[in-house]
Amino acid sequence: MNKLTISISLLLIISLNTYSQELKCIDFKNGTFLSPATDQIPYSYTIIRNGNKQTEIINDPNNTLPDDIKKITYGIIEWVDECTYRLKFDETKMELSEFQKFMNDNNGTLNELLKIEDNCFYYKSTLLVNGEEIRLDGKFCAE
Repeated sequence: MNKLTISISLLLIISLNTYSQELKCIDFKNGTFLSPATDQIPYSYTIIRNGNKQTEIINDPNNTLPDDIKKITYGIIEWVDECTYRLKFDETKMELSEFQKFMNDNNGTLNELLKIEDNCFYYKSTLLVNGEEIRLDGKFCAE
């Protein structure tokens, strides 16, 4: 190979890496996402984000969800940094349950990025209660 061929090859490799479709935290700030069911949360749900507003819709096609759990909830996102946010329930859009009031009174959940893999955002969600941290891990994926 001559120097020109090597230079063009290197330039092509660098430009392909620069313009690849690798997702970043900002790609999860707006849009529609799916969170699959897990051992901790047995229902999948859809997350719709627009700015600092979030809507969660539980996917319950067989209507097995208990009556005291709302299928649609509304949240307010407060971004701490590019990949960390605090989520509270939006009491202006829904009547809060005692548990939802309790979560808001304890400053909501702090959600931190663990990793981005393929089109999914893996996070840990923590709630501080009486100085003790309660943790839930999850993921949501771009549709």
